Order: sequence, then structure tokens, then C-alpha cells
Amino acid sequence: MKDFFLNNIYPDVHYLFYAVFGALGYVLLQSLFILGVRIAAKGVTEKMPDGKDDDSEMILFPVFKYLHQSTKRSVYFEGDQFENLIRRLRILLPGFDLQVSGNALRLDRQDPRRVAILQALNNTLSQVDNQVQVAIDDEGVRFYKVYEKFRFNKYLRKPVIGCPICMASYWSTFSYWIPVIYLFGFNFWVLYLGVINICAVACSNWLLFSRGK
Repeated sequence: MKDFFLNNIYPDVHYLFYAVFGALGYVLLQSLFILGVRIAAKGVTEKMPDGKDDDSEMILFPVFKYLHQSTKRSVYFEGDQFENLIRRLRILLPGFDLQVSGNALRLDRQDPRRVAILQALNNTLSQVDNQVQVAIDDEGVRFYKVYEKFRFNKYLRKPVIGCPICMASYWSTFSYWIPVIYLFGFNFWVLYLGVINICAVACSNWLLFSRGK
């Protein structure tokens, strides 16, 4: 029985151990490559006093900046959303009689309570939603949120250089698909292992990136 195990089963177990060990090592190597790309794109753009941009000197930051071009869009509270906001403010500010006109809080410049209400709103809005901002004019106050609209779809910018976890899908083209298909051709098992490879690298990226923060 011992001879049977050594001659028939042990070699397979031995080979399987090294195969799994090698696969895990290759997954780690891909993660380090992808995180290296992400680190090379890290940085921010600072506005200089003359209004020009001072970009990070990381070599891939221009790619990151280009793919993350965006514009700001203000969305004002209207309809049910406005009514829900005012209802919550009335609960938090029972000492003020908050009157509305359309989709705005009525608060004209001659109202003696104007300063007190504005101060109360400034102290209270963060309890409702810290992203809510106010636009004040002579007749009242409107509430809005600012949203960032990116030029490029998230399914392009995140896998390319925006998200270390998502980058496993794009960059595995160079670390897995091209070399493996070149060496072994394209078949079901190459596709099957490719999907597993992407998931494993994404998990490894998450573990390494969260540790590195």
C-alpha cells in the first residue's frame, strides 16, 4: 500500500502542490504589477496663484487626469424631495416657523428672523445630509447638491487606472491573456482559468491596496 501511494499518488500530489504554489505566486506578481501602475498614476492637481494647474510629477498621472475629467452639476431639491427636506428641518428647528414658496424656503431680506434662521440652517443641515448646500437670494433659500459628472464612463476609467480592484480586468490582458493564449492557444480551460485569475488578482489587489493605505 505504501509503495502504491509513493509510486502513483504522491507524484501527483507533489506536482499539484507546486502548481498551486506557482499559480498563487503568479497572482501576487500580477497584483504587484497592477499596484505599481496605480502608484505611478497617484497624485493631485493643485491650482497655482496664477490659475494654472500644477500636476503631480508621477509618470502616469497625466493618463489618470485625462480619464478623470469631470464637470460639476448642481441639482436643486424639488417636489417630494424638497418636502421631505423641509419636514426634517421643521423637526430639527421647532423654534422657527419655516414657510415655503414653491421649491424654496421663503425668507426675504426684510424678515427680522433671517440671520437667525440662516445660522440655524448652517448648524443643522449637516445633521440631515452633509452634502446639502444652500443658495440664498433676496427672497429665500434654495437647497441643492453638487454632483460630479465624468467625461468618460466608469467602465473605461476604473479598469484602466481608476480602481485597483477593477484594474485586474484590464491589466490581466498583458499579464495573462496575451502570454497564455500565445503559449497554449485559446480554449475553454484558458477562458475558465482567465476568469478565475481576474477574480484572484482583484482580491489580491484589494488586500494589498487596503494594507498600503
